[in-house]
Amino acid sequence: MPNVTRRQFAIGASILGIAAWASSELKILISEAQAQGVKRVTHAVSAGDINSLDPTLAWVSAEAPINPVIMEGLVAYPPGTVSTEFVPALAESWTVSDDGHVYTFKLREGVKWHGEFGEFTSEDVKFTLDRYSDKDVSPWASAYDNVESVEVDGPYGVVISLKSADPFFLANLASDTESVGLMLSKKAFDARGAAEMRLNPIGTGPFAFKEYVPKDRIVMVRHDDYWGGTPKLDEVVVRFMPSSSARELAMRTGEIDSMRAALDGQVLARLGQQGFLIDSKGPEINWWLHINTRQAPLDDIRVRRAISLAINGDEFQALLGDVATPSVAMVGPAYFGALSAEDFPEELRRRYDPEAGRQLLAEAGHGDGLKLSMVISERDDYRQMMVLMQDQLKRVGIDLELNRVDHAFYHSQIVQHTNPLILFGDITYPNAEILLQRAFKTGATRNFSGISSPELDELLNKISNSPDLDERAELLKDAQLYIAEQAVLVPTVFTGQPLVRNQRVSLGYDLKSSLALEYRYSHLADVQG
Repeated sequence: MPNVTRRQFAIGASILGIAAWASSELKILISEAQAQGVKRVTHAVSAGDINSLDPTLAWVSAEAPINPVIMEGLVAYPPGTVSTEFVPALAESWTVSDDGHVYTFKLREGVKWHGEFGEFTSEDVKFTLDRYSDKDVSPWASAYDNVESVEVDGPYGVVISLKSADPFFLANLASDTESVGLMLSKKAFDARGAAEMRLNPIGTGPFAFKEYVPKDRIVMVRHDDYWGGTPKLDEVVVRFMPSSSARELAMRTGEIDSMRAALDGQVLARLGQQGFLIDSKGPEINWWLHINTRQAPLDDIRVRRAISLAINGDEFQALLGDVATPSVAMVGPAYFGALSAEDFPEELRRRYDPEAGRQLLAEAGHGDGLKLSMVISERDDYRQMMVLMQDQLKRVGIDLELNRVDHAFYHSQIVQHTNPLILFGDITYPNAEILLQRAFKTGATRNFSGISSPELDELLNKISNSPDLDERAELLKDAQLYIAEQAVLVPTVFTGQPLVRNQRVSLGYDLKSSLALEYRYSHLADVQG
């Protein structure tokens, strides 16, 4: 694949995105637009395709408006908010033992799986949590490291015992973008096998899977037997449109009803002036540049520090506009355990100093410069930020070749550790522990840097095992300082999550915060006209 300049990259991505939009199956789109009496919402995601509709394997952002609509967790966040005041979902009630070690759930009776797979029961819960906990199968397994056992207590009772009290445990079981809590049908997996379930999902949610056309769309249809009440919409369609210009054009022509917006303040202002509704919500997305220590010369801390000194967060804010804030610390301020710049000793604070970076690179034996090559996602936010980093790294003497690939393929490559640098935007329940556990614990799927430290692992284990929030906060500080000392990560920028919809689309609630990176249409959603 050819080396790409910043200008060529931007122009090429725009042309390819518009071409892909124009060459999609227009006959289907026209027939859909002409359909009478069908309430349909079409949402465009910013990725070119999905990875998996089996939540065990799903972690591409394009799956955010799909899996949590088809499937559900035992509990849920209140509509439109990310809050610790969880509300019942597939579990109608639960109790927690006085010592915080045992969670006992009473499941809803009469909840029906889509298709012919019968009633949701406690056997499905045990099957699901056992599957998610399997380190040979699930990238989410670390979320359940603290689970001692999952026991069935009749068809509608489940008892989960923890090794130590965890005040944030219910977040693992909630319905939102994270796959770790969505319930799976044991009968469906037994009948179809895991391979078929990857792209042919079964759930209990308000909409059932109907059709998947690779790199084009997914169609979901109303689940008339939904326990929460009959959905107001007949269909939810998710279109794959990696080009922001293509999505914006489709919004203006009425081809789509909502979309994930580009991280661009000027674009958002223009869309607002055109009469579209802009929903900008938290918590923040943490955009981290991971440095892969498995590859030489990035195993040299002087090279890693040179890379860190090249990255200028202010330039990211200038590129992205008001949706972005330069990262002065590791974790966004909305997260429990987040630090301020002052919490770091002066030598570990984020700073931009390309001249000092050049000197470090020379000390490491690369005075004549260094060449690196990597793949990067075609998705606008990844592409724009990485092209900017390409320019910044040149200032310290690093020539970075960027090869553009589709977003799903990018995800497949970064977990195989083929990239020297890995840009990744992460969001989770606002608890810094979750981000650190899955990015820096030895063997974790998102441990892109390859750090393997018994000292850090012990710190992370202490955090998980502590029931005291003050102690957890102090341990989280120690962990973040240790990671900063290793220089395996460059925090770049925190961004919001701007979404855009037509005024005729109602979510059925006020959207204040969400972990879903896209709109997630529930049974409450409606469309007028």
